[in-house]
Amino acid sequence: MPSTIRTALLRPGAFFEQRRDDLGGVRGAGLALGAAVALTTVGGLALRLFSAQFTGTTEIDNPARPPDQFCEDGGVGGMTVAGCDEPATQTVEIGALLWDQAAELLPALLVGLVVVWFGLAVVLYVGAKTAGGSAGFGATLEVTGWGLLPSVVGAAIGGAALVGFAARADFAATSPQVLLEQVRTLQTGLSGLTFLAVQVGTAAWQAYVWAGGLRVVHGIGRYAAVTIAVVAATLPVLAS
Repeated sequence: MPSTIRTALLRPGAFFEQRRDDLGGVRGAGLALGAAVALTTVGGLALRLFSAQFTGTTEIDNPARPPDQFCEDGGVGGMTVAGCDEPATQTVEIGALLWDQAAELLPALLVGLVVVWFGLAVVLYVGAKTAGGSAGFGATLEVTGWGLLPSVVGAAIGGAALVGFAARADFAATSPQVLLEQVRTLQTGLSGLTFLAVQVGTAAWQAYVWAGGLRVVHGIGRYAAVTIAVVAATLPVLAS
């Protein structure tokens, strides 16, 4: 871990003290985008490895075949639409189907993480101003961006745990419904407690970074900074 990032994550007070007059929204946006790309990449890799654990197959509608109304009773205007000789369904692997669905969500995840960064910055800024903070919104954007970095570490740990638990489970789903039921089993027992611990630990780490940043950059008291940071870090946990 580069020394700058290590200092920001482990000694945020000293880190922001050295950069108090050099914080800005542009750097904050860069941090947020970098964190969003890293989180999306880590999440995508974990989901790819996770989906590979499903070995069953299922039948789905064949996208190469037109709807039945275009193929039955002589087609349209007495003409059969191309592709009607294709089978109505096709056999696909459950794992491949799961990955295709997950991959479609990754761009939205990337954009959503940037939106979350901005929303959290607003929460931290309003909270700091209410407590008598003196810094501008741009500085708060960068403080918020640095506080997203623990999420990357948490995502990597959570993703590794997800793949590890899935590798020890028997995922032989034969339909999307069975797949969903099997995935839900990971939310209980030891695996569920592990994911919760990672989530709470990540939120606590974020709050630690944000509290150090708010206290130094906004010049507010330690108690107020910690309270504001904990509230902001708790919001994503509650939303999930």
